[in-house]
Amino acid sequence: MARFIEILRMMIDIAVALCAVLLLVTPLWFALAAFGTKWEFWGWQTGLNAMTHVWGLRILLMGLVSGVFTLGVLILYRVLAKQGHGNWISAIAVSLIALAGLVWAMQVEAGKAAGPAVLDVTTDVLDPPHFSAGFIARRSGLDASLAYDGKTGADGQALPALQAARYPAISTLHLDESADIAFARALELARERGWRVSTASAEAGMFEAGAESLWFGFRDDIVVRVRPDEAGGSLVDIRSVARQPVHDLGRNADRVRAFLEALDAPQA
Repeated sequence: MARFIEILRMMIDIAVALCAVLLLVTPLWFALAAFGTKWEFWGWQTGLNAMTHVWGLRILLMGLVSGVFTLGVLILYRVLAKQGHGNWISAIAVSLIALAGLVWAMQVEAGKAAGPAVLDVTTDVLDPPHFSAGFIARRSGLDASLAYDGKTGADGQALPALQAARYPAISTLHLDESADIAFARALELARERGWRVSTASAEAGMFEAGAESLWFGFRDDIVVRVRPDEAGGSLVDIRSVARQPVHDLGRNADRVRAFLEALDAPQA
């Protein structure tokens, strides 16, 4: 029994050390994958697909197995030796981090399974706001097209039909205030949300902007159009387009909805 307990002690020392290493490596690995992509050290195919979805999942599984195994050995040693040995904190911490990461991965997959991505969301599918030639010229040739006509979703379905099925509530916002006031408020709201406004014309009633996600730096292009209606009010349309062909998990649709809700909220 004494020899077995001694073996357990050695196993605990190795397992605890492994947990400590994984506790440090796991968050650093995912941060490296995300911000390395954001700062363009490598493409999103490397950062998101290879580093996060493939190797990241393996690291999380290794962390969970190592943590649970270490906890099991610690408990067994406690029972047999009638005393404690080793660091429980690293084993518990790496287990929780790995479990949280795996739950997050499952939620991402559930979001993808909910339906095909709509990477070009607009409030007016019949007459969507269009981007200016200057804005289009500043984009990379690798970015997704900003042409709306004929665009389809990942499943081949026409984009207007796909959006209507997934986001039926997204539509043009009608405001009682004049187009000039609505435009000024919309532009101010865009800046408050941290969008990089590149082109704005009160006379044309439109502005263009860009937004970037914190993780991986995925970029979206945004155009807002404000027109007067026949009753003296205004019609506000917005379009948000993902640059990369990566499932946005509803990011662009959420941006459109949140913008319209904020703009339609009663003013103090």
